[in-house]
Amino acid sequence: MGGRLPKQILSIFALLWICSACATSPKVDPRDTVPYLASDQLAGRAPGTPGLATAGDYLADEFRLIGLQPLPQLYGYFQPFTMTLSSTLGPQTNLLVNDKSLTLGIDFSPLSVTSEGPFRGPLVFVGFGVSQGNYDDYAGMDVAGKVVLAMRQEPRDEHGKSRLAGAGRTWSPAAYFNAKAKTAAEHGAAALLLVSPPSSGPEDSVGPFFASAGESSSSIPVMQISRRVADLLLATGDAKDLSDLQKAIDSTGKPKSMVLRDIEVAGDVALKRSSAQVRNVVAYLPGSGEHADEFVIVGAHYDHLGIGQLGHTMGPPGSIYHGADDNASGVAAVLEIASQLAKAPPPPRSIVFVFFTAEEEGLIGSDWFVNHPPVPLEKVVAMLNLDMVGRLKDENVLVGGWGTAANFDSIVKSAVAGTPMHTQSFEKGGLGPSDHMSFALKKIPVLFLFTGLHADYHRPTDTADKINFGGIDEVASVGRKIVDAMAAMPRQTYDASNDGSATMAFYVGRGQSGQRQAALGVVPDFASTDSTRGVPISGVGTASPAEIAGLRGGDVITDFAGKPMHNLQDLSDALAEASPGDKVAVKILRDGKPIELHATLGQRKSE
Repeated sequence: MGGRLPKQILSIFALLWICSACATSPKVDPRDTVPYLASDQLAGRAPGTPGLATAGDYLADEFRLIGLQPLPQLYGYFQPFTMTLSSTLGPQTNLLVNDKSLTLGIDFSPLSVTSEGPFRGPLVFVGFGVSQGNYDDYAGMDVAGKVVLAMRQEPRDEHGKSRLAGAGRTWSPAAYFNAKAKTAAEHGAAALLLVSPPSSGPEDSVGPFFASAGESSSSIPVMQISRRVADLLLATGDAKDLSDLQKAIDSTGKPKSMVLRDIEVAGDVALKRSSAQVRNVVAYLPGSGEHADEFVIVGAHYDHLGIGQLGHTMGPPGSIYHGADDNASGVAAVLEIASQLAKAPPPPRSIVFVFFTAEEEGLIGSDWFVNHPPVPLEKVVAMLNLDMVGRLKDENVLVGGWGTAANFDSIVKSAVAGTPMHTQSFEKGGLGPSDHMSFALKKIPVLFLFTGLHADYHRPTDTADKINFGGIDEVASVGRKIVDAMAAMPRQTYDASNDGSATMAFYVGRGQSGQRQAALGVVPDFASTDSTRGVPISGVGTASPAEIAGLRGGDVITDFAGKPMHNLQDLSDALAEASPGDKVAVKILRDGKPIELHATLGQRKSE
């Protein structure tokens, strides 16, 4: 944890700031910032590349020229750390049943959440591997030192819906791979084997292993096995097959866990990792007064996807993913806010400005910041995040996190009062698809400014010539007012009652790492104010199932696979229930006219 800054030191920094502010700060202009960060020279700013390092140096210089101070606990303007860029399997990875080897990639494959190391033990079937509320697959079972076999997902009711998920959710948090692994480890299991339940569709193949930098790790090995192998294990252990066991659990809502006799499972997971040193870029504007030792964080991520690789990004291999809107635009807005505040009298609370690294790999930079804070987290009162603010349309800015503090709604309304801008709720809770979520998980109130998805999202075509630079100026002006209000407001308690909304799950798609999740390839139009029933889309992915089927930006999806679509949650649920390769009917409204199209679903790729 970061050490406390004595008020005497803060006062000295305030005096230094006042002296530095006597000089005229250079003008910060997004018309310079965005084209440079999104230039071919920086090659997409991927973690571990020279382009991102150059971008970090540039931003540190900008902080210095503006007149901001480095935090005393850091290395100048940088918070460096080492991150894993990717992991692949080592040749000694194996799985044996009663000392007979299974085939990697056909019978089994480690999942991205796995830990490394060998394991051995008797096999125990634990249903869905869930221990939550009144449902506990581990009740009465001793799995210490044993290998547990569990199905993905969780028990369903007679309507095919999860028995454990709350309203508006497809599955409860207990269904996630890392949650199942954590539960198994807490019960002492040596390893976890997961298999797709029969209700999830036809026999599934075991996909290749790939773990990106953002994958979380379990404390035990975690592997997926094919349904064929699972049924052989159950038959050998004198148990019913997987289909019968699932039906029994689903129909009664009660576990059917058991020890599988005369089966011993052994295996090993070996990983080969590549790593690199990366940096958050951090600067500090000292406050003045009795709350100067408290902080408001203003942040944006400055990394992007780099140069495309086969199967990793949504464009031709070798293409530069410029990331002008995502997120050179947010960086430019933060610099504008910092420049404006540096010219003003010291704020009543200190302001920390952060450009986070490796957001695209799973919020890694912001996660590192909150878990290795250079200022004490208990002194952080709020966080403002700006991500993709370069496509302002119809003066409409989307706001996330406004339900995380009681007064945020009024703060946002005041910030846009008297301007041509208006706001639209994107996420009321704090769990959303950007760096503010790392702070929300620490119960720090957050706000998130965003101008919407578009067809260039995560594509090489996200270039500076498509940026609304005047819109960035407008968003920065609103952001500055929000920061002023955060710095002066009475301290707020984090409100978690709105966390876990559907938009996060649909937009991020990281909750169930390693699953073969069906993809349609549409870009939801979060900024749409159209009250028409259905799911409006702003674009479709190049060569995606949606584009091949004939969908295009401006369409409104009203029915998917025979299910009416009222909102984004409906589409998210329908895709979660589908499988790659499914052929589905998609009904849309186009210019008010109903059309029926047919799509063959693809598989969601890692991004």
